[in-house]
Amino acid sequence: MNELTFILIGIGTGSLYALVAQGLVLIFRGSGIVNFAQGAFALFGAYVYYNVAEHAGASLLVCLLVSVAATGLLGVLVQLLVLMPMRRASSLSRLIVTLGVLVTIQAAAVVIYGDRNLVVRSLLPTNGIELLPGARIGADRIIILAIGLVTTAVLWAVFRYTSYGRVTTAVAQSPRTAATLGHSPDRIAAVNWGVGGAVSGLAGALIVPLTNLEPINLPLIVLPALAAALVGGFASFPLAFVAALLIGVAESLMALHLNQPGVSQSVPFLVVMVLLMVRGRGLPLRSHLLDRLPGVGDGRVRPVPVLVVVALVALAMLTSGEAASYLTVTVTMAILCLSVVVVTGYAGQVSLAQYVLGGVGAFVAATLSSGHGMPFLACLALAVLATMILGGLVGVPALRLRGINLAIVGLGLSVAVYSLLLNNERYSGGVDGIPVEPVTILGWEVDPFFHPERYALLCLAALVVVALMVSNLRRGDIGRRLLALRSSERAAASLGVNVYWCKIYAFMIAAGIAALGGTLFAFMQSIVLTAQFGVMSSVNLITVTVVGGIGSLPGALVGATLIPGGLGTWLLNGAGLQVWLPLIGGVSVLLVLRADQGGLADLNVGLYRSLRDRLRSLGNAAEVSSDHPEPDHPEPAPGTRRDISPVRVSPLELRVEDLGVRYGGVVALEGVNLRVKPGTVHGIMGPNGAGKTSLVDALTGFAQVAAGTAYLGDRRLDGCSPMRRSRLGLRRSFQSVELFSSLTTRDNIAIGCDDGAPSSYITGLLWPKGPRLSEAAEAALEKFGLSRVLDAPVESLSFGDRRLVAIARAVASAPSVILLDEPASGLADRESAELAALVRSLADDWGMAVLLVEHNINLVLSVSDEITVLQAGRVLAHGTPAEISADQSVVDAYLGQSTTPGEVVIS
Repeated sequence: MNELTFILIGIGTGSLYALVAQGLVLIFRGSGIVNFAQGAFALFGAYVYYNVAEHAGASLLVCLLVSVAATGLLGVLVQLLVLMPMRRASSLSRLIVTLGVLVTIQAAAVVIYGDRNLVVRSLLPTNGIELLPGARIGADRIIILAIGLVTTAVLWAVFRYTSYGRVTTAVAQSPRTAATLGHSPDRIAAVNWGVGGAVSGLAGALIVPLTNLEPINLPLIVLPALAAALVGGFASFPLAFVAALLIGVAESLMALHLNQPGVSQSVPFLVVMVLLMVRGRGLPLRSHLLDRLPGVGDGRVRPVPVLVVVALVALAMLTSGEAASYLTVTVTMAILCLSVVVVTGYAGQVSLAQYVLGGVGAFVAATLSSGHGMPFLACLALAVLATMILGGLVGVPALRLRGINLAIVGLGLSVAVYSLLLNNERYSGGVDGIPVEPVTILGWEVDPFFHPERYALLCLAALVVVALMVSNLRRGDIGRRLLALRSSERAAASLGVNVYWCKIYAFMIAAGIAALGGTLFAFMQSIVLTAQFGVMSSVNLITVTVVGGIGSLPGALVGATLIPGGLGTWLLNGAGLQVWLPLIGGVSVLLVLRADQGGLADLNVGLYRSLRDRLRSLGNAAEVSSDHPEPDHPEPAPGTRRDISPVRVSPLELRVEDLGVRYGGVVALEGVNLRVKPGTVHGIMGPNGAGKTSLVDALTGFAQVAAGTAYLGDRRLDGCSPMRRSRLGLRRSFQSVELFSSLTTRDNIAIGCDDGAPSSYITGLLWPKGPRLSEAAEAALEKFGLSRVLDAPVESLSFGDRRLVAIARAVASAPSVILLDEPASGLADRESAELAALVRSLADDWGMAVLLVEHNINLVLSVSDEITVLQAGRVLAHGTPAEISADQSVVDAYLGQSTTPGEVVIS
């Protein structure tokens, strides 16, 4: 009956998970935010309960009610004071804000109570009850199950049968529509945050009598709760409740049968991993909304300031052994922050595992040093290599996940690796740690105990090398590819960028950097304690990097000063405030993101770049004059335009045979046949929903083909990825433009003609290559009149210029076939006429086969050699512009009254 007892215990634990999960579902349904601080809310509620119970002398029931009310109030305050001003922020910025709330609450608990365990009296009876022969369970767990059932039933009933539930659902689906009907999205969000916080406060007050109260691990109750909420789709309270119970039972049974520390804690991660990977997809749908992204530095190295800073830091290290120790911590943490800059700032992949990966590197190096007596540099190199391989595996979920889902998997992976390896006494040595050999380099003693200044200089040298490599990465081909995929994976893939490999590469490089920083940090002591590389430290790492500036190298250095044990601690030591440093970091990230009002839209609000920009604005204030503003992008002077002839492309025909596309049970295309010949323009017409963009997506590999096939020349395109099709000579533009917003026009065009050489992934770290434009790219820039904006950020361009850049980018590799998806959308008549001439030139002068999808009927009729008209996914008509204009079925369905070919009155 042992198993039955453990099942019952697991049900009790699962009931607590369920309460936290219901809070997650509530908050998500009311505001669309996944609250990573939900476990911290439980921690807050637990401390309130403890304080009232121990110091106020109130009854335990009153203590519970105060705890629930206080945590509910905390939820409301977080919504009103932090998140409401960020209502237009990206999901990425709101995710990081919830991490900042998590760090702030936990750090405040440590400041007030320290990290010790506190024994808390239970409100519930703890006597054992024998439910079945040989199976006893505490009465408190049965009551907790009942509380979970009642809470779930009440929430389900409220959202199913009350007007409040219906209004909340409406607000979640369309906040603007609900607001026009008189329902305030902010008020609904505040109520749900309040109730969600109260439910977590209830869970915190109920759980701490079972586990004792401590601030380090309790917030991580959010992981099993996230897994349960995911099973319910962040919408179903009953499903989340059942999933939480099953997770609790699975953890309990695994703890019974598997004598392996950390296995039971990994169950939620496995649930999260399987669910999200099954639901994810390799490339986002065209409905995927792009988040506004962190601003990035240019990666340029300013030798004089760099040398001055390095010299001053080195001088401080040599002056004082105490200073050397504190600066060593900051320097090694800066290396870890640089790993966040690479994977999140440059590649746009949210990773909550970087600090844990640093611990893995330290573990590998320590094991090699202790067990095999290997030299320090060999241990360091192998640790970096091994962690890079693990980093590649960590990056695998990113092939199908992005944003919040990827962050959830990263958090789960951190918990799993920490529990199974870093905090496992079998491998890590527990509190005794792993003894390591004294650090020597080629016989030179660099032991941090006897020669702290030497070890500090070694770490400083490592930071300089890594910073230069990251700078090279940013300025080279790889940096442009990474910034391209973080802006638009679809657009990057359409230009031949290997999106999947770029993601894995970013995770591997970031993991290697983290391993270097983690190993150097751990080897400051003669005994390596891998348990110090906790999950919460990974969360803190990303928040302090955001505070400094997640897209820039100096921002990583500034953020590192906020990590305990380093420069910030040293500076606050004299005032006795060093324990406040984590709290300062947590509050800083809230203030930084809230002040931005747009989240990470242009995270120049990082402390480094904000200060730099303010100094520059002060210095340039006297030079600014508004009397005669210069045009942003002046036209070239007469006679300055270069005479560059168009590039004749390799002629290939695009042939489509019986093509069909389905989205679930919806037929988007069926039985479509067409041919696009070299040197011609083939127009595609049809109303919204006719399947025009689905046709472009299917031909370029972004939509799965259900029937039929397509040929490029003699090559069948079945099974070819978007990248492969681009390399074969099939390019496209996008209806939504999808330029790479962090880059200039030159960089955007350069990605269009990037050959994707594999060697650049190695050489790019050592010597970067600036953007190189092909002959076709140069010709496209001149033909489209874009040379005047070549070095302008694409975000500063007019809408018409942005559309031209998108087409020029696709033309830059001289493709044989180009597919233009509504290129005239949003353009004025004059701009549309100019575009028509350019489209015609691509066919006549370049020899391309052009497939033109366009709502502007006059444009299609004026430039096309042939036209295919789609209706409800099927071909309605095909012929020349004159034949289409005269086709009565087309006129009746789309065109209205026809006059002459190319002159149509739209009904």
